[in-house]
Amino acid sequence: MSTHAVLEWRDGLPYSTAFDDVYFSASPDHPQHGLAETRYVFLQHNQLQQRWQQLATDRPSHFVIVETGFGSGLNFLAALQLWRQTAPPHAHLHFVSVEIAPFTLQDLQTAHAHFPELAEVSQALCQQYRLLQPGINQIELPAFSTSLTLHIGDSTQILPQLNLKADAWFLDGFAPAKNPQMWQPYLFECMARCAHSGTTFATFTSAGLVKRGLQSAGFAVNKTRGFGHKREMLWGQWPETSQPPLLTTPRIAVIGAGIAGCSSAWFLANLGCQVELFEREAYIANGASGNPRGMLYPRLNAEKPLNDQLAWRSYSFSLRHYANLDLGNDGFQVCGLMQLGGSPRELKRVQKVAARYADLGLLQKLDAEQASVQAGVSLAHDSLFFEQGAWVNPTSACTRMLDHKNISLHVNHEVTSLVQQASGWQLQMNDAKLSEHFDAVIVCNAADANKLLPDSGMWLNPVRGQMGMIAAQPSMSMLKTILCGDGYLTPQHNGVHAMGATFAPGDHGTDIREEDNIGNLDMVSRLSADFNAAKNAEITFARASLRCGSPDYLPYVGAVLPTERLKLHVAPIEKHTELPSPQGLYAHVAHGSKGLMTAPFCAAILARRLLTDFGHSLPQLTEDTFWHGLHPQRHLFKQLGWQSLMQPFSDKVPT
Repeated sequence: MSTHAVLEWRDGLPYSTAFDDVYFSASPDHPQHGLAETRYVFLQHNQLQQRWQQLATDRPSHFVIVETGFGSGLNFLAALQLWRQTAPPHAHLHFVSVEIAPFTLQDLQTAHAHFPELAEVSQALCQQYRLLQPGINQIELPAFSTSLTLHIGDSTQILPQLNLKADAWFLDGFAPAKNPQMWQPYLFECMARCAHSGTTFATFTSAGLVKRGLQSAGFAVNKTRGFGHKREMLWGQWPETSQPPLLTTPRIAVIGAGIAGCSSAWFLANLGCQVELFEREAYIANGASGNPRGMLYPRLNAEKPLNDQLAWRSYSFSLRHYANLDLGNDGFQVCGLMQLGGSPRELKRVQKVAARYADLGLLQKLDAEQASVQAGVSLAHDSLFFEQGAWVNPTSACTRMLDHKNISLHVNHEVTSLVQQASGWQLQMNDAKLSEHFDAVIVCNAADANKLLPDSGMWLNPVRGQMGMIAAQPSMSMLKTILCGDGYLTPQHNGVHAMGATFAPGDHGTDIREEDNIGNLDMVSRLSADFNAAKNAEITFARASLRCGSPDYLPYVGAVLPTERLKLHVAPIEKHTELPSPQGLYAHVAHGSKGLMTAPFCAAILARRLLTDFGHSLPQLTEDTFWHGLHPQRHLFKQLGWQSLMQPFSDKVPT
């Protein structure tokens, strides 16, 4: 990423060269000065300890903090530490921060070393602080019941689009004299739009323009003694009006225990929802999610903006997610991945992708010699190298996600139909019995989704794929990275390599076929001149399954609206806000061959949107245009002529 903060370290302290100011102070006389100021200004004057101690102890609750200027992350760490000490176990902290130039990981760790009492929370953050990209970055810290939503970019572009209700604001950009662009009316207008009864704010500055801006927006503003040598600071709140409604957390049924269903259940459970997961087979991950290896890498094409952005956002998110699950060396390994330009078409794609995305820091373009050195075997073509490319054991990931107190798993339960009642939804099983009522249902059963949602308009394309495991070969022993060409090959692990997978659209068979084994071995032999003997390798395991995709290679994620009501509209619907309200029915399917990468990200954004539909105004993980591009009924909208609903996602390259 090319937009990191450029720092000067003076006497061990970080100074911004862009704003000519220090991020915090930690002088020998006051070694905790920066942390003490954070606690005094932001924690104390937002009354966080008292407010968190008063959160409900018998039901899930959410607390949202919005910060201007993440900087060294000191405010976040101090808040996280206090949250862990005072908040009840059912509460979830959402910390949203806007930063135009984030620290590098090394600079972050150097800054945190000044505050050893924050070592535990610093380590938790730093383990997840990687692969940050312009736009929205989500860092989950489930051990702390905390989510960090870090917006990287210009606050003048980000804050006007912010859609949430904040409980507290940390106004902590550089001083108005140093950073006048931030302290403008758009900031105060955003604060007012995102306020509710009792929303508080605190800031180190007492500048008149800040006081007047807050007052003009509607906040009650107080001035008090500043910290240390600073004479005064401001704090205050949005006026108390009516008591906010007591929100309930929906009870949710998820159908299908593959990677999409398990991810949906996990992210909802982390937000306090009670989730019942129904699987028709006797075990989880029985479809494509049951392969012993799955590759994590973004296949970019530099031509379809939404597809590419889903790919690279999911890539960084899923790598953090699987690392968070602590799956061990047998469940998850980051070993790097090489995409080979082995044909004229692929070479052209490699060149286009490198030209468009290399500056993001996700990939490198290597010539054949460089690629060979990196991979450890002879490669004949230019390639894209993803240093953080990885493989994961899908069953291990699904098993770990379902080990959650808020998730109940029901195997051997085939759902045959969905019955809408006034009080919610019931599931009809293959024994004709009806389930209890649920507030919401998420259909995650891949190609079978249309059996439950026959009028949704989703086009689902099952594709057969067969993968295999081959015994370690001397000629492959030097392979250090995953290779991807017509298929993939992983480095040796526990005496075997994983290879695959065939691609057979329209074929619904899951039997093991010798011709597919031969085809996979032939594919491996073409990856490198060193692998000529691979055609005679021993296959120790093979598995075939169906991957479910869509015509535009995007998953279907979101609310399924009543088709009859949509078709009855005489006038075209121009905005998503004019669509019928969600009825508690959602789809999360059609990830194709990239479900291990895209499903966790889509599950996380779906969980936030679903809770928002039930009145919880939580921070969102994508822009509305991005979210609408994944709509399960997007093809139906086009058939009805509602082109304005499907406005193209921006093709601007993030910078």
